[in-house]
Amino acid sequence: MTTGEIKLGKQWIVRQFSLNFKHIFSFEYLYKRVREWLIEEGYCGEGPDWIEKLYLERIDGRGAKQIWVWWRMNKSPYPNNPFFKFYLDVDYHVLNLTTQEIVVEGSKVKTNKGECEIFITAKMELDPSGAWDKNFMLKSKYLQKFYLNRIYKEQIEKTEDELVRDASRLLGAVKQYYQLESWLPEYAGPGFHPKKGE
Repeated sequence: MTTGEIKLGKQWIVRQFSLNFKHIFSFEYLYKRVREWLIEEGYCGEGPDWIEKLYLERIDGRGAKQIWVWWRMNKSPYPNNPFFKFYLDVDYHVLNLTTQEIVVEGSKVKTNKGECEIFITAKMELDPSGAWDKNFMLKSKYLQKFYLNRIYKEQIEKTEDELVRDASRLLGAVKQYYQLESWLPEYAGPGFHPKKGE
């Protein structure tokens, strides 16, 4: 999966996903569901050090909103091995978001209508603490190159696959919320729209 040379201490993009949805949905509920999924998977905590790096909201003359949200998360996939580090970037771009009222089971519910585009970028880094460069034997660039591209290559590719699986499951959770077809089944609670025939 890795193309090119692997270097220590540098992040590289493993996979990128994007999803565009234009319909009636609740942006607040989507925001909360994705955050809960990230907490459950260990990418962020529930504490005060939140992952949101940008929240930009613009309102036009008609009252429609344009929203940009950037989330930056990371985790170590193996608690006892700090050599690998996963990074997930989740960006929301919402256009023409307006408040709508719909009728659900005989009662009016306030929700949103607009277009939401979600970008998920999965990145990985090897030896983020720089321990190899501090070791007298492993700091040789030739030895590092040989070790990473020959001996450790299979483990690196396996770990990349785990990161891609995480990002795909997150995309599947968002697709389930929008009730779109997904490659991987990921249960993230009931969908926003009721099932047809119910």
